[in-house]
Amino acid sequence: MNAGVTPQQNIPDHIDPHAHLSGNWGGVRDWLLAQGIDIRISDTNELWSNPVGSAQASNNYIGSTAVEMVTDLHALTGLPLGTFDISAMEIRGRPFSNAPLYVFNQTSNIEADDNARLYELWYSQKFIGERLAFRIGKLDLGHDFMVSSVGLNFLNASFSWPILADNDLYDQGPVSPVTTPAIRLRYTLSRQWNFLFAAADDNPIGAPFINMKDPWNQNRDPSGTRFNFNTGALFFGEVHYRRQIFGRQGSYKLGGYFDTGRFPDQSDFRKSHKTNWAIYGIVDQTLQHFGRKTELDAF
Repeated sequence: MNAGVTPQQNIPDHIDPHAHLSGNWGGVRDWLLAQGIDIRISDTNELWSNPVGSAQASNNYIGSTAVEMVTDLHALTGLPLGTFDISAMEIRGRPFSNAPLYVFNQTSNIEADDNARLYELWYSQKFIGERLAFRIGKLDLGHDFMVSSVGLNFLNASFSWPILADNDLYDQGPVSPVTTPAIRLRYTLSRQWNFLFAAADDNPIGAPFINMKDPWNQNRDPSGTRFNFNTGALFFGEVHYRRQIFGRQGSYKLGGYFDTGRFPDQSDFRKSHKTNWAIYGIVDQTLQHFGRKTELDAF
């Protein structure tokens, strides 16, 4: 889902050279951190094999390299500013889901068409004692919406961005590697309650909903720099509630989305219908603790 990039707003004070493959760059990384600049590079490589069944037996390599720069503008300028983030990714290998599997949802969470593309580009600021977080730019809404934290432990993309949005929204939805111009608001009422809202372009690539020659539509915008505002608007809303039940932590989410664009009729692609919406719920629950470090979770 995230192609190895997981943008964070919290910039560390010091780079531990033992925790990073490339070390501290001779002290350069700590110097950049002192200026409020954190540069992150991640590389993911996977080999998927389908020895029998499906359309044909195959072995598929999938790889992704992501580079992200997070800048604390307050530390950099001394002004009461927020955080600026820019990231890009290079995707390689051969997609595994469309062929030979011919499945509706992606198998790998880094699977995509071979391209080097802009990923996210956003500015974020917090207000009201950091209760209200505002973010605007080119966003991956899969970081915030329809996410099960327990499900993300699994490699298969079916446990991250769900098939509901993957099949029913333009370009498989605003999730890696396709991001969309959007505004996202997060309000933290208490430790138990969080409220999320986003308004976004529903089809940043501008491709038709059904494209038989290029099912993912990503090659219509291989650089990730095309912006289309002619299809419709996509709205997401989600409520988070956290509580402990008999000493076991649980997280409960209720959300939905509404798309104002037009979508083809499933029985006759020549016809189209306006508006598309869904309501969903997500539960992450700890069932049992086994010592201090081991636990059984369900989602």
